[in-house]
Amino acid sequence: MLQARRAHRSALLAAQEETQIVARAQLDQLRDGLGRFVIGSEDPGNLIFDISQLAKEKKVGSFSIRNKEQPGKTGESEFSKISENRIAISFTCSFDQFATFLNALERHRPVVFIDQFRFKRAKPNDKGHKVEMELAVFVRKQQES
Repeated sequence: MLQARRAHRSALLAAQEETQIVARAQLDQLRDGLGRFVIGSEDPGNLIFDISQLAKEKKVGSFSIRNKEQPGKTGESEFSKISENRIAISFTCSFDQFATFLNALERHRPVVFIDQFRFKRAKPNDKGHKVEMELAVFVRKQQES
């Protein structure tokens, strides 16, 4: 009987317009928060362009970027709504350029995870240090209609 009363009170509270407004605001806030970490299924190309623009702004040399296939992955993950895309980039730069480019990636929205990187110090006649990075981003899976 006590459980039925609680359910009744919850139903009355949920029916109030003020409660619905608060719930909608909370839902919008959660969606915005998710948007900081996940890109839409149609956006990976835009992300590659954004990262390329960051590299251009930071004036790194010999920049290349490509989607990286994940060995052993069939495209299906344990998550039903989100998948992970990996991006491989390589470039040459000074230490300062590397630091500013890394900082720009860390501040990017949606979040770009720097999974790993290799930094090979330049020889005296090289134009810059060689860097290879593997990035990871979360992508919202396209929902079936």
